[in-house]
Amino acid sequence: MECLSSVSTSGKGIQDDDLSLARLLQEQERALFLVRSQGGSGSEGETDEELARRLQEEEDIAMYNGTDDDAAPDGDEGDPSQPQPLSYEDMLALGDLAGSVAKGLTAQALDRLPVERVGSLRGGGKVLLDRCCICQEAFEEEDDATPLPCRHCYHSGCVRQWLQQSKACPVCGAELAAS
Repeated sequence: MECLSSVSTSGKGIQDDDLSLARLLQEQERALFLVRSQGGSGSEGETDEELARRLQEEEDIAMYNGTDDDAAPDGDEGDPSQPQPLSYEDMLALGDLAGSVAKGLTAQALDRLPVERVGSLRGGGKVLLDRCCICQEAFEEEDDATPLPCRHCYHSGCVRQWLQQSKACPVCGAELAAS
């Protein structure tokens, strides 16, 4: 009984100690931030190794941002054949200009796809039928199915929905002709 009470009180003491330590560390971090922001780059008292690391980091950042003075001497902007990186806003504007791109088949092309009963497809041996890979349902004899030119077969409703979004077979990726 005595052992249990000491554990429960010491657990609360540890939590209080952790909270106090966290607050102390936050205050120290805040004070350090204020000193660095008011005192410049903090180069006073830097060891050679710290100075070298800081300079290397600044150079790496400048190279990454494309603001390195040594990278493009004499005002050259670099290789003009290389595309300049776009900001997020530029990419959004480009997307607005381009508009939406239809990646699927047209309604006319979808209407030209063959639709047959699963029973007749199984009997003809044209395609191997087990289950629709789109909805994962087993084929029933009376279901309508659409065989693609690559010989993969799907429920007609499933494959129409798929082909409105993509021109390719879901299994093998063979692209269907849009005409």
